[in-house]
Amino acid sequence: MSADDLDLALRLADQADELTMARFGALDLRVETKPDLTPVTDADRGAEEALRAALSQARRDDSVFGEEFGGTTSSTGRQWVIDPIDGTVNFVYGIEAYAVSVGVQIDGVSVAGAVVNVATGELYSAAVGHGATVTRDGVSTALRCN
Repeated sequence: MSADDLDLALRLADQADELTMARFGALDLRVETKPDLTPVTDADRGAEEALRAALSQARRDDSVFGEEFGGTTSSTGRQWVIDPIDGTVNFVYGIEAYAVSVGVQIDGVSVAGAVVNVATGELYSAAVGHGATVTRDGVSTALRCN
């Protein structure tokens, strides 16, 4: 795991945050129901497609698993796990309680990730060997536990 993985996860989470915020509360939001009866929006799909495109440029040999379009395969052992709108029901109803989630695994072990609480703009991130932080209003604070 490198700091590059965490940096990329942070950039992708920020990109998805901007994309989903642009569609939040949109009157023309298209909502469908997946086979498991959970909702999916054009904002979910559009943000995931954008993240997949960014990943194919940055890490073309890595695999991607996303909530809306499933997974791809690779030989690198590195897999990106993305959920551009974690909390789609809230998103659909205009409730600002949803997040953007981006993580990376190496050989099935989670090594870095970033989650944006879209309503507050807080960015939570963590990576093996780098600890965990929350960034609020541009100020990063290390997260610790007892």
